[in-house]
Amino acid sequence: MTSNVKVLERDTLEIKSKQPRFGLPSKLVGLALAIKKYFPEAINSLRKVIGNRIRLLERAEMLADATSFQRTAIIMSAVKLGVFDYLHKHPGVPANLVARDLNLNLISTERLFRVLESLGYLKSTQNNKNNDHQVLGYVNTQITKNYLVKESPSYLGDYYNLVSQTWSSWLSLNFTIQTGSSNQEMDLFNGNDETLYEYYAFANEYLKEPSRELFTKIPLDQVNRIITGEVGITFIGKLLERKPDVEFVLAGLENQIDFLEQLLTKYPLPKSPEEIIISPEGNALSDQWGANEEYDIVFLFRKLSYSDYGSQFIKKSFQVLRPKGMVIILEPTTDSLVPSPSFLPELEIMDLLIGGVKAPPLYSTDKIVNLLREVGFMKTEVVSTQKGSFLFVVGWKN
Repeated sequence: MTSNVKVLERDTLEIKSKQPRFGLPSKLVGLALAIKKYFPEAINSLRKVIGNRIRLLERAEMLADATSFQRTAIIMSAVKLGVFDYLHKHPGVPANLVARDLNLNLISTERLFRVLESLGYLKSTQNNKNNDHQVLGYVNTQITKNYLVKESPSYLGDYYNLVSQTWSSWLSLNFTIQTGSSNQEMDLFNGNDETLYEYYAFANEYLKEPSRELFTKIPLDQVNRIITGEVGITFIGKLLERKPDVEFVLAGLENQIDFLEQLLTKYPLPKSPEEIIISPEGNALSDQWGANEEYDIVFLFRKLSYSDYGSQFIKKSFQVLRPKGMVIILEPTTDSLVPSPSFLPELEIMDLLIGGVKAPPLYSTDKIVNLLREVGFMKTEVVSTQKGSFLFVVGWKN
């Protein structure tokens, strides 16, 4: 992992002791030295108290990590049951009406709402009924409105569904670490169908806003035809919003072709694909990319994360692009803005589950640019979207 990882600036701690101290009053220095000299027991006691407090905080943090899966399961259940979407449409209703309309057990629903409130995802309000009986109503908090309601452009519900599908695979991570082999349930070619579909669904949701922003930053005048895979339907949707006359081709693996129909139902487009290409094994260099192999954009999402997959797709992209055509690559890169320092190493562990030790490490955008130039893409650009969280690497064919 390279050292140029950018971490989202949140709850940043400034280590004041590392800052130079100038102009400290001499009286204050003398007082500190006097306390240290004449009250050594007090200083030692203070050290013990601070040390105990730090250990308590460390223990609390470890316990929070150990039980984080419980919080994930709670949020996941609320998403699957439709609780947040229901309260978005009916804010302030009591738990008994939610339980009735969603066909849930009332006592269980009340407990679920209490824990969701304690976690900051719901807020209770007192409602007067008949002026003599108060009933608790519930509303979504702002963070829930931002990320857990389907209408939100930053919806993360599909990600929670993906987590639920891959849960058991993570529990067997120790086997993957021991053997270096992929987890069978998450394997790209032989994995569980439902798990793979949830991955494609989440990834398409994930693409919406970055794609919208990307198309405001790159030239589209000569773009008339595009090809992409299962993860790219929402990418095409955002392109069609800006340029409705663009034709598009979709490609998918033979054993996953049904996913395309499901994804097109989930993320409907204003027009049908010109062609759908079916590949037995996803071998880019030997596959025929449509009856007419001429495109203005090839969009590749996470093609670099599986063995030598990426280099094949980059070479094929160069072959099928028209002059001035673009290959657009989106990968989680080591120089993109991330929510925490552990985000990228954890993602590499997920890639290990999917592809085993054949899965390469995450690349920087500079590395991807070099891969493009090795093939012949001399003009390249890194396009930052979502304040640096998503870095698209674009290569133009001369």
